[in-house]
Amino acid sequence: MRKNVKVKTFLTAVLVCVSALLLCLPSLLFAAVPTGEPIVIGYVGTVASPGTKPCMDIQNMAAREINEAGGILGRPVVYKVMDNKGDTSLSVEAFRKLIIEDKAVIVSVEGRSEICLAIQEASGVLYKEYPHILVFNGPMASELTARIIDEAPKYNHCFRDWDPEPAHYAQQKYIADKIWKKQLGVKKMAILWEDLAWTNEWRNGIPALKLPTWEKMYNDIGIEVVYSKAVKPRGTMYLPILQEIAAKKADLILFVSSWFTDTDAFAKQWADSAAKDIWVSLYGGVAQTYKYWDMTGSKALGVQSSFTDLDTVPVTPKTIPLMKKAQRNNIPMQIHVHIAYADMYHFKAAIEKAGTTKDFIKLIKGMEDAETVYSLGKMKYETQKIKPFYHSRVRVDPNNPWKTIPGMYYQLLVQFQQNGTIAFLNESCEENEKAMAQFINPKLVRTPAQLKLIAEGKLPPATAAKPAAKPAKKPAKR
Repeated sequence: MRKNVKVKTFLTAVLVCVSALLLCLPSLLFAAVPTGEPIVIGYVGTVASPGTKPCMDIQNMAAREINEAGGILGRPVVYKVMDNKGDTSLSVEAFRKLIIEDKAVIVSVEGRSEICLAIQEASGVLYKEYPHILVFNGPMASELTARIIDEAPKYNHCFRDWDPEPAHYAQQKYIADKIWKKQLGVKKMAILWEDLAWTNEWRNGIPALKLPTWEKMYNDIGIEVVYSKAVKPRGTMYLPILQEIAAKKADLILFVSSWFTDTDAFAKQWADSAAKDIWVSLYGGVAQTYKYWDMTGSKALGVQSSFTDLDTVPVTPKTIPLMKKAQRNNIPMQIHVHIAYADMYHFKAAIEKAGTTKDFIKLIKGMEDAETVYSLGKMKYETQKIKPFYHSRVRVDPNNPWKTIPGMYYQLLVQFQQNGTIAFLNESCEENEKAMAQFINPKLVRTPAQLKLIAEGKLPPATAAKPAAKPAKKPAKR
């Protein structure tokens, strides 16, 4: 009898312990399976594009994560991609299908301004009968958000997860003055412009905001622009251009590029040209990832660029966990890919703030009110009705676009060095320098000529190209 009592007591104790253990486990393991009407989120873009497909892949990954954690408002997320094959008319058709047939609540569009503008017009017509949120993933065209104010309320449901052209003046002035002029000693520069609409305002200036051309901005800083040329995004023969730049005795070449630009072909030709010892700074695109080194066959030695494959640099608590997941899924992490992932969690926050997917007045307010931390800073939309900043991602003060708002977007500038190592050199604005000081080291920079000599064994190796160590913590006082 006593034996049975002991057994029962033992089993009861085990059950109590197991119950307590289960209660202590992370709630994520026991997230309720999302049920009910699905929340459809769509993306219109070019499936074959190396610039756009990673955005689709990362958003699909985010949708799976959200569903595994219980969905949004307890409902499952269904993520749908529509291939536009790079064609504007097919893009509009794809968008219409997502809104009318698939009942999408939110649709993102790849960052090509002409495609975004065409879909925005269709969206304005459809909104009254088929309300939805439209998000532009990565374009700059000021018209996209200027028309939200000019034609209100027709496009008030539209948002741009990137910042418009005027928001990039502060960063470029800072880079030119502090880095190029004072650190690198640049006195003369050449500019190559990707010949697409997004560079027009920088080439022509923005009189309405009293913003000059970038050429004048650099000249005013004290760097003479000795060469300026618009080039095709693809298929350009750069060698004659590089020969002309060398003849002008430029100290630096700024290539205002995007993920559409063949900057890999440019680097290959630069490395074997008369301009091979001239500093090169790439504005954006595939140079933001480790893969650029392999794409150029090591010809990128000495190239400087912004860089977002941040698998060793935790600029926010979200950075390294996202990078590890992206690498496991073979997703290259350019800037707009980080932002595409952030969009999904911003959508979730906006819907949860609204408490519904039916009331779009509340949903628009949710998009405006939500502020989410992501891998490169904070995602927040501008609510001051100032063109063209309204409903664009917050980056600068719209009342003073020369001033960057700290913490919203960290952009580290790097140089490709021997064997493809990455030297983290600078932040792109004064307001973020202090926060990023532990990760960067401007003293790691080497001229292209020095790096070639190091590679040939004619100079000792450069200091290890890696983030500077965090300062040791002072011992606590006893």
